[in-house]
Amino acid sequence: MNRMFFVDDEPLVLKGFMSSPVFLECGYVNEGYATDPNEAIGMIRDYEPDVVFTDLKMPGMNGVDMMQRLRRTGYGGEFIIISAFGEFEESRRFFKLGGFDYLIKPVTDRELRILLRSLSEKLRSHIKNIKPLDDTASPEVNKIIEYLNKNKIAKHTLESVGAKFNLKPNHICKLFSRHLHMTFVSYITRIKMEEAANLLKNTEKTIKEVATLCGYPDYFYFCRVFKEVHNSTPSLYRETAT
Repeated sequence: MNRMFFVDDEPLVLKGFMSSPVFLECGYVNEGYATDPNEAIGMIRDYEPDVVFTDLKMPGMNGVDMMQRLRRTGYGGEFIIISAFGEFEESRRFFKLGGFDYLIKPVTDRELRILLRSLSEKLRSHIKNIKPLDDTASPEVNKIIEYLNKNKIAKHTLESVGAKFNLKPNHICKLFSRHLHMTFVSYITRIKMEEAANLLKNTEKTIKEVATLCGYPDYFYFCRVFKEVHNSTPSLYRETAT
């Protein structure tokens, strides 16, 4: 599932938008929210969601300024502005910073579905473009990559990897964004799906056993993620790979 974070200074508007069933229907789960953009910056650094939905005009800091500050810290997730204002200068600055889309309120369910499906394609491309064995310019990243690839099916979190290498989770997020241009979670997903493919090809374990071994107790969710990464169902992959 793709992880979202919401920022809007109007609690009722925020609650109404977050409660839309379209998000879950399209494979998105809520990771958190904030009504204060300054508070949101720290939370987004900690949670490292795949996408941030933010209002434009908020007290103290607008949505584009918040995005700019997060980009400077190395956050590499996607941004979508949902605003009642179509301001040319701010929208131009938003897209220059790499924003994904800028929608004008009110957003219909149809518009939201189109947006989320397009966004899902972009997020899947992040995972597919990962090259786990490539060295980077960062010795810290290279050590982490080497460790993760030697322990693909272990349960990894930012906290556990940070503890092993004596690094703060936020710093790891910045490293992955800066040197691999993706989130830590996207990288973990990719290497687990690579190991799943290896197990399907070279062992007689059932698909459900492979899913569980790779940290996916939900069989159907495993199949969905596997197909997104390999463009094939696990069963078809096994048939054509052996």
